[in-house]
Amino acid sequence: MSEAIANELRKRGLKVTPQRLAIMRIVQKQGHYNGEQIYEELKKTEPSISLSTVYNTLEALREAGLVNSFEINGMKWYEARVEPHANVYCVDKNEIIDMEVDASSIINGMRNKGAEVKNLNIVVYAECSKLKEQK
Repeated sequence: MSEAIANELRKRGLKVTPQRLAIMRIVQKQGHYNGEQIYEELKKTEPSISLSTVYNTLEALREAGLVNSFEINGMKWYEARVEPHANVYCVDKNEIIDMEVDASSIINGMRNKGAEVKNLNIVVYAECSKLKEQK
């Protein structure tokens, strides 16, 4: 996995650094993470890493299109999933789940107006206690 991450970093014009590799390994575990969570996880193996290094690295990865970021209740979250989807914040469970959406009408509408969509973030606040389990 590290070699695949390294190749992707190079492809996007980024230097391969231990910090970038470590952060990508965490984010690619599939989930939603804030900078502090990533920092706390990294400190276990890289005790000299700083919180500012984590945030600077996350921003470089976001700008390169390797991670997505979005805000919920004033906190920035990061994820490896970069294709259009909705991030649903379950207010009653205090968790974030992904939901498939058809964002083509938004993207095509913007293209028709001459804009190039660089990123699309859809955040939904919902009560999820009655969600039906997917089979």
